Amino acid sequence: MKAKSSMTKRPARLITDLVALSRKYGNDPSHIIAGGGNTSVKLGERMWIKASGHSLATIGPEGFLELRMPEVLGILARKDWSADRDEREAQIVRVLLNARVNPPSPNVRPSVESTLHALMPQAFVLHTHGELANGVTCSRKGEAAFRRLPLPRKVRAVWIPYVDPGMPLAQALAKALKGYQAKHGVPANTVFMGKHGILVAADEAAEADSLMQACDETIRGELRRGARKRRTEIQVVDRDLEAAVVPALRSLLPDPTWLVRRIEEPALDALLSKDLASRAALLPDQVVYCGTFPLWVPRPRSLEPEVVRAAAGEALQRFVEKHARAPQVYLIENLGAYAGGATEKDLRNTSEMFASAMRMTVNTRPFGGPNPLTKREYAFIDTWNVEQYRRGLAAGKSATGRAQGKVALITGAGQGVGKEIAEGLAEEGARLVLVDLNSATLNETVREINARHGAGRAVAVQANVAMEEDQRAAARLAVRTFGGLDIAIANAGILKAYKVTQFPAEAWRSIIDVNLVGAFLLAKVAAEVMQYQRSGDIIQINSKSGKSGSKYNSAYAASKFGGIGLVQSLALDLIEDGIRVNAICPGNFLDLPLWSAPGGLFDQYRAKYDNATREEVRRIYESKVPMGRGCRVSDVVRAILYILEQDYETGQAYNVTGGQEMR
Repeated sequence: MKAKSSMTKRPARLITDLVALSRKYGNDPSHIIAGGGNTSVKLGERMWIKASGHSLATIGPEGFLELRMPEVLGILARKDWSADRDEREAQIVRVLLNARVNPPSPNVRPSVESTLHALMPQAFVLHTHGELANGVTCSRKGEAAFRRLPLPRKVRAVWIPYVDPGMPLAQALAKALKGYQAKHGVPANTVFMGKHGILVAADEAAEADSLMQACDETIRGELRRGARKRRTEIQVVDRDLEAAVVPALRSLLPDPTWLVRRIEEPALDALLSKDLASRAALLPDQVVYCGTFPLWVPRPRSLEPEVVRAAAGEALQRFVEKHARAPQVYLIENLGAYAGGATEKDLRNTSEMFASAMRMTVNTRPFGGPNPLTKREYAFIDTWNVEQYRRGLAAGKSATGRAQGKVALITGAGQGVGKEIAEGLAEEGARLVLVDLNSATLNETVREINARHGAGRAVAVQANVAMEEDQRAAARLAVRTFGGLDIAIANAGILKAYKVTQFPAEAWRSIIDVNLVGAFLLAKVAAEVMQYQRSGDIIQINSKSGKSGSKYNSAYAASKFGGIGLVQSLALDLIEDGIRVNAICPGNFLDLPLWSAPGGLFDQYRAKYDNATREEVRRIYESKVPMGRGCRVSDVVRAILYILEQDYETGQAYNVTGGQEMR
């Protein structure tokens, strides 16, 4: 029995098929990047098309807007549009908004490509920016290559040379479809659009999928035939160069809190050159998400901070003077390509789009090489209000707070004070590199923060803070993950209480190693990065025991007294690099496990007070505080935020003791 046409199915079934088709291609990065592309289905005079702002990868039935097709197609018939481009596009948007049926909200827009989809006579329409198809559509000999493609008979394809998106593209499609119908007596079902991608249409979702796969396989075969044997070399990243140039560049951007991260793409590594930086974008989406041109940063003559900053600064200044905007992609000689963005989502869109464009560039080689957008073409895209609207919808939401966009490295962050500091800074918008020796508690802390604040907000480094290379690896992970290092907090510490005559020498040394040597090493490796930024805050979590001796705590007090001397000395060392060094001296965290857990300090200190009970020990310590309570980590976080916001203090040891310590 012949299968029923989809035109006889209930709309709910059509939408179910449309969702499945959309998600399949939305999750295929060779077809869809940064939410680009579109899908739709028609039934009678109604069409359901993806609404702007929805991702095909995760779209559900609610992501499609129902439109009245006669009103959509009427856009092409009208002759009374404004001569002004922006005003005309605003008029068209109003028509599309008025064509909606029961929209979920007044402002949700149907796709700007609605007219293209309405023009296709078939039920299902799938439009992607496929990397294989764009190897043809973005090539210098694209149309000739299209004419030679050995496409299967079921693919009835037309070619449209590049025209501006919106009304011009819809008019070009209408003309091409009419010409194909007149010549062949059947409607076209596939459209190759110069620098715009590929569109297929069929009365069944499975058939549309089959058409797209047939086009891909045909082009893949042509690429195999035209491919030259090239040796693929493994790109080894020079981490010394990265740890110098990337923080310097990030600090010089108009917004120095941007994320900056390497774009991992073999095709890009092979294409990296100064010439690539002078080549305009290959297609409109690249303009939207990556800018029209990338920045070229020459390798500095040396890794001296002044030399590195000069090389990055001069390149950036030339770019801004020429293009009147900040770059979003940075090509660094002998290092690789890096993307910048205000949020993880922005960074991902830019990285994935530029990498995809480079794969498309490779795919153009058998068809005459890349055919970038012309100055007129990319200027249109860059100023087109529809693309500006789409760019805004695709952008991520920036974190807000007093530490917004700052990159903070925190040692001893797996639990206790360090964990609560990390949580407090995350609430204030910071990005986190968390260090601890205990990987189990550390990974759980990172998982919790990312679950609460978004994937990628925190990363973990298992490290021994007494080992220099462990600490350096953490600092460089901050550069590799976020683009720089703004805050380094030496929080890791241990405390063991013994009378001096009973204090094991190895235990005494271990406390000094973690509390003092660890703080020194963090400051050293952090400064190695921060010197290229000419900015940064190094903060040592010290103690009131750094200002007043403590019975049975000789090692701890020695490490903390030494810590304050270290802070004062490093402040003098590093102010010439724009780096500030301060300490915070909290009082006793009576509610944290260090004190309250079985075997904690309430138990250890009983001997100091004639074998008093735990409750009596607590009351003794509370009575020492004019404010009548122990210190809380939230008190320390407020002090950290104060240090970050002031710009005139360095070498200070701030008391957060409730008045217990006033020196």
